[in-house]
Amino acid sequence: MDKQAYKDYLASRIISFDKKISAEEYDKVYYRTNEDLLDTYLDVDFYDKEVFSVMASADQVLTARYLDAKRVDAYDKNRLTKYYFYLRIWAIEYDNRLYPNVYSLDYLRNLLIRVHPKTKEERAAYDYYLKHIKAETDVERLFYEIDAQPQGRTLYTEASELSDCLSPKIDFYEYDMFKENSHPRQYDIVITSNILDWARHDKTKLKTAAYNLKRLTKKNGYILGSNLINKPPQEVREEIAIMQEYFDLEEVKSKSYVYRKK
Repeated sequence: MDKQAYKDYLASRIISFDKKISAEEYDKVYYRTNEDLLDTYLDVDFYDKEVFSVMASADQVLTARYLDAKRVDAYDKNRLTKYYFYLRIWAIEYDNRLYPNVYSLDYLRNLLIRVHPKTKEERAAYDYYLKHIKAETDVERLFYEIDAQPQGRTLYTEASELSDCLSPKIDFYEYDMFKENSHPRQYDIVITSNILDWARHDKTKLKTAAYNLKRLTKKNGYILGSNLINKPPQEVREEIAIMQEYFDLEEVKSKSYVYRKK
C-alpha cells in the first residue's frame, strides 16, 4: 500500500470515530446520490461527449457512462470518494447490487474475496478496504448518515443495467472548485451537483468557481448543477449574475439547472 493510500486509510479511521479531520481533502462520503438525476440529465446529450463529473457517491460518474459519454473524468476535493467508486463497481460487478452493504464487514470480506484488481488504483482501493476489514472498522461511519439522506432518483434501477459502465480505469483529480486551479483538459459537460450551493454566502468563492468552470468547459459546453439547499431568491440571482460573465442560464427545473458557455 503506497504512502498516500495509507494516509487516506488513517484519515478514514479517524473519521470512523466521528472525529473531524483538519485537512480539507478528507470528509465523510455520500453513500448514494441525493439528486434527482432524471430531472436534468436525460435532457442533455452525453453521447460521445467528454465529461468532468464530481465523484461524490459515484452515481453521477456512472450516469455519464450509462448515457454513452466518450470519456468521463472525475474530481472531488475529498480523496475518499475515489475508494468508494471502486467499492461501487465491485458491488455491481460481483454481487449484482447497486450499492454495497457497508453495514456488514462479513459482506465486504466476502465481496473482496471475489475481486481481482485490474489497475494500480483499483489495487490501492482493495488494500484500503482490506485494512478496514482487518481493523474491524465500523465502515458505515465513513458515510454521511445513510438513512437520513434523501434518496435521489437515478436513470438505472437494477445493477445489471450498468454492466457496460464498470471499467475501473478513471482519471481522478483532487479538485477544489473554490480555489483557482489549472487543469489539463476541457470538457463538453461539467457536472457540479450542488457544489455552488456551498458558496451561496461568498461572492468571491462563486467568482472563483465561475472562472474555473469557464476554463474547464469547451465553447458551448454545459454545466449541470443542482439546488439541494433552499436558497433565498436574492442569492440565486447573485449566483446567476456572477455566472453570466461566462455562461447563459439555459434551463431551470425544480431542483436543477443548466448553464451553457458563451
